[in-house]
Amino acid sequence: METTRSYLVVLLVGLVVACAGPIATPPSTTQQAPVTPPETTSSTAEPAPAVTTLPSTTAGPTTYLVWASGGLEPDLAASFLERFEPVSIVKGGTVELQAEDGSLIPLEGLAVDLRTHRPFDHHGFVADLRPGSVVLGASSAALRKARPGDVLTMDGAEFQVSAIVPDEAVSHAEVVFDQADPAPQLRRDRFALISSELSPDEFETAVLQIEAETPLRILSEGNTPWFRHADGVLPQVLIKRALGEFSYTNRSGVMFDQDDEFRANKIVTTDVPRIGETVCHRVVTEMLTGAMNQLIDEGLADLVEPVDYGGCWSPRFIRGDGGTTSGLSRHAWGAAVDINVAANPYGTSGNQGPRLVETMEAWGFTWGGRWLVPDPMHFEYAVAPGDE
Repeated sequence: METTRSYLVVLLVGLVVACAGPIATPPSTTQQAPVTPPETTSSTAEPAPAVTTLPSTTAGPTTYLVWASGGLEPDLAASFLERFEPVSIVKGGTVELQAEDGSLIPLEGLAVDLRTHRPFDHHGFVADLRPGSVVLGASSAALRKARPGDVLTMDGAEFQVSAIVPDEAVSHAEVVFDQADPAPQLRRDRFALISSELSPDEFETAVLQIEAETPLRILSEGNTPWFRHADGVLPQVLIKRALGEFSYTNRSGVMFDQDDEFRANKIVTTDVPRIGETVCHRVVTEMLTGAMNQLIDEGLADLVEPVDYGGCWSPRFIRGDGGTTSGLSRHAWGAAVDINVAANPYGTSGNQGPRLVETMEAWGFTWGGRWLVPDPMHFEYAVAPGDE
């Protein structure tokens, strides 16, 4: 459970990235990776076309981003609007795109209020948004071969694609809506963008004066590769580019049935050294096998307790408070593993060995112990497309 102790975490330095219906059993494979980390990590996904970078902007006020795990409290968002100007409170969550076969494809969506977001949309990328229209990030558009003017059915309503823009322009979201549109179920305040002449220290002081019940992270533009909430992990669209996209049916609560093609082509069952039988994405299996072999070769196998392995693949959403959900779990891709579970519960600092963490990070995982609300048992795929 997430801790209820009030505290504030402020980050104004660069991000360090290093930081589930029964279904048929996936096919079994046997894989062996080299004992030293490769310089590249292979991926079977087709590369997305090149994304145009954002034009440069003139010097001016600093843009800050504030986010909390699970979203901003309503009172906190209201306090930002009262104390700062300009402020854009960006809503977000998961929307469901209807596939041709009737299944659903989960997309990470954001929604902006055009009245308050305009100062942060320096190049007018979302200026033409209206109810019934959407903007797609370039990577998302490439995944579904979408073009401006196409009509997509999401959350039971039709939306016309008004523009396709650089991923950075929409915080690496897959789809962006107008908050005035009642159709998409995006009600959670995911993060705040605040433009201020205050220096980082002055801005920190001003934010510290606002009482918050949950930990906050504050970022200044340019100090993290992902200027968005959950900046410690790859944006979902980049996970899709690297590991593939799936659809689902028969969703019940946080669980769902994943499509057969994704399971057959991506998910494998392998006997991983030290851990044992593991069901993961084939790319992640290669990485995990390499990391375990390295630990064994270096005499560090005892850093992993096999009976405390918590698994990898689990087609589900993230479990939220009160039975709610908070986006897709990376376990749905078989892209995350839970190691030494008993001694490393969610919300604690845990006791993972530093050499274990170092080795997993060297093989392309990010460690949940470095997160805003730590999850020290959790290691997740973190190789951005282009870094392979």
